[in-house]
Amino acid sequence: MVALIGGLLTASNATGAVLRVPHSTWPVCTTADQDFCVESVSVSLNAGTPIKLTWVPSGTATPVTPVATPSPSASASASASASPAPSASASSTASPAPSTSPSPAPSQPAVVIPTPKATTEVSARAGISGRWTSEDWAAKGLAVYGYEGLFINAKTANDMVNWVMIEVLPVKVDPTSNVTAMAGQVGAPTYQAPLDKDIYVSVKARVGAFKNGVSVSVANDVSVDATVDAARNTLLIEGGPVSSSLQASTKQCDGETGKASANTVQMLVVIVPSNDDTSGFGIDGVSGDMSVSSNGACTLSTPVWVEAEKKLTWTVKAPHFAADGVTENVGFYKAKIPAADAKLLWGLQNANDAATALEVTVTTDAAGTNVGQKNITVKNGVIYINVTGFKYSSPKLTVMMNKNYKPSAATAAPAKAVAPKTVKVLTCVKGKITKKVTAAACPAGYKKK
Repeated sequence: MVALIGGLLTASNATGAVLRVPHSTWPVCTTADQDFCVESVSVSLNAGTPIKLTWVPSGTATPVTPVATPSPSASASASASASPAPSASASSTASPAPSTSPSPAPSQPAVVIPTPKATTEVSARAGISGRWTSEDWAAKGLAVYGYEGLFINAKTANDMVNWVMIEVLPVKVDPTSNVTAMAGQVGAPTYQAPLDKDIYVSVKARVGAFKNGVSVSVANDVSVDATVDAARNTLLIEGGPVSSSLQASTKQCDGETGKASANTVQMLVVIVPSNDDTSGFGIDGVSGDMSVSSNGACTLSTPVWVEAEKKLTWTVKAPHFAADGVTENVGFYKAKIPAADAKLLWGLQNANDAATALEVTVTTDAAGTNVGQKNITVKNGVIYINVTGFKYSSPKLTVMMNKNYKPSAATAAPAKAVAPKTVKVLTCVKGKITKKVTAAACPAGYKKK
């Protein structure tokens, strides 16, 4: 079983080799044989075309592609060569000589940069060595919240586990020194400024021998896809930021009176390995594609499988109130369970039966059982569980088989096959004539040979 984030020690994997995920922030990939590094980052806005970002080291200005424009002298020469020579009669007149100054270029439409929705201020954060950005960052509508790029904080979730953490942070750039630092909230600079909820972030990272077992995220619509080759494993982590509460202490997440220190929009994904005996998911044969996500960032847990009861449980916490002390935080929880995993865990033969076969409950300390709205859908062989509308501080979600579930006709046990009747072939003779017949007896005038 897997406990809360940060509660386990590292151990060797099943092959005997020790899985070691670097604890410090991973660098950008610069060589072909490098592991535990960030290879690429891209973003898209409102489901638009992905924008590939470029890594710019701190202290360096964002590269800008120069636009080639003709020089004034070249323009004048070209204009003169294209003009016909003046006639003699024209030369004898008092007309002034043609100007050699180039004609003004036609005006171009101004690039409209959206007005920032919030002002941010720069605060120092150790380890921010640069930013992923684009020369078109503002022109493409990515600067509405005032930050100027992203920093991908990839490393272990903490010093005690081999879990991979991918955190997306908004950054600001000092206009004089080009030094990059985290964009902090006005009045609370130790907390990150909100990310844009309309962006979708894609991060590709090399992870060596690490194999994903299950992912847990404070984000939305997260997917973690693994690519395996002879050299290393590579993870493609994609998803969108989500509104959440931040707290200085987990005590703020206890009871129904806790208040958040700040509210923000963030994206953080934690991936638990399948090839680490102690901190792995703990269920042999799972696909590695199971994931859960929520907006409760206080002691969010991985799924825990209770074999005796055949149920999966998750725990999630957040302060009951937002930072204003009045607004109640409302939570969501999403789980993505591949059909192969559902078959392994519950014996569910047909994933399309999930809506009636699986029972989802949410329990909270304050309101009891069955809190919020629950929805189960199936698409392309994946079961999606979506629970929304519950309140914090500490809801617990459980998924198990419905005791009243009856398999659909498509998955019911096939009817017992009826054995075909034995066909009897007789050889019959009449004088010199011989014939074979399929019957209980030979025809009249024939005798059985």
